[in-house]
Amino acid sequence: MANTFWLINLSSENFKISQERSFDIMGFSKKDNKLTNKIDKNDNVIFYVSELRSFVGLAKVNSKKYYETKKIWNISNSDEILPYRVKLSTPKILSEKKFVSAYDVSPSLSYVKKWAPEDWYLAFITPVHVISQNDYSIISNDIENNLDNSKLLKKKVKKVKKKRKV
Repeated sequence: MANTFWLINLSSENFKISQERSFDIMGFSKKDNKLTNKIDKNDNVIFYVSELRSFVGLAKVNSKKYYETKKIWNISNSDEILPYRVKLSTPKILSEKKFVSAYDVSPSLSYVKKWAPEDWYLAFITPVHVISQNDYSIISNDIENNLDNSKLLKKKVKKVKKKRKV
């Protein structure tokens, strides 16, 4: 079965909570249960922070969906605990300075074509979205490029330090 590509809209607060947990799991509400019944091991996930209108990272789904009642995330104006969960692996989360602006990326995404260009952000209001492989590739390439640049900078700094010691 082909992998599905998911876009998860997080609040800034829930992004920080997930970041503190090293993005080990992701939870979904009862309202999103029907859609997320399709989520499966090895599916790909992009994280979007709504208040920042930025793509902030990606991960792979590492389990079937399961039910757990421990409260982890905060849902404004709700006692919802996001009990439908999946385990995640290989998260790649950008530093805040490297977040990918959705203002820059969204015009090239087929997912937002249904909305007027000035209202593109409305495409991402709900918490869970299934996106095309092409849209996933566009966003994930930008995320990967920002990760690679930060890794390359760290390697260059280490090499310079080694040369000075010699």
